[in-house]
Amino acid sequence: MPVCVLITAEFSPEPALEAMWLGELPTQRRDQLSTKEPRARHRSLLATRLLAAALRRAGHPPSLLATLHQPPRSQPTLAAPLHFSLSHCDGRVVCALSTDGPVGVDVEALAGVKAAEFTRYLGAEERAWAGLSARRFLSVWTRKEAVVKAAGSAGLAAVPTVETAPAGQVATLAGRTWHTVALPVGRAHLGHLALADHGSPLRIERVRRAELEAL
Repeated sequence: MPVCVLITAEFSPEPALEAMWLGELPTQRRDQLSTKEPRARHRSLLATRLLAAALRRAGHPPSLLATLHQPPRSQPTLAAPLHFSLSHCDGRVVCALSTDGPVGVDVEALAGVKAAEFTRYLGAEERAWAGLSARRFLSVWTRKEAVVKAAGSAGLAAVPTVETAPAGQVATLAGRTWHTVALPVGRAHLGHLALADHGSPLRIERVRRAELEAL
């Protein structure tokens, strides 16, 4: 199972369950989450539960979450030879786990945003293709964000340097080619996966609340 992508709907855990989930994380990550407002904290916790579910599918114990490390302005890591990426937005949470090279994932809620509002981040061809369509804009945006994450970067600084063929599946960053895959995140959301090898077997699953609560 080289690449596994898990998707769930956002929900708020009961206080006792939230406390238990927090207790399974390293102190540094608990401290980071304590500064977030409740809804943002719940989304981040759901992302770690999806990661636990993906670890189990890959044959690793969910207790590996205790090694989760989130350096400032960098992608999170685990003490295992695995690559993973997390993303969440209003209504959706996504996790990608790979045993076959770097991966990146991004999901966004469909809103009234337009390419013209983000000229700094999109090239002329990308803006022209997106036009006034929020869906097309987010299709480009999530591909770029996913590539940035797969490349190991964080923040928005690298987004403008990702070049996409707007209607295609290939993107480049710093001379490296990345393959992007649209994710089935629902009509009200847009999401993409980025990976280095388009030949990697890919497994995409929706995960129910009951499974996450039972982990």
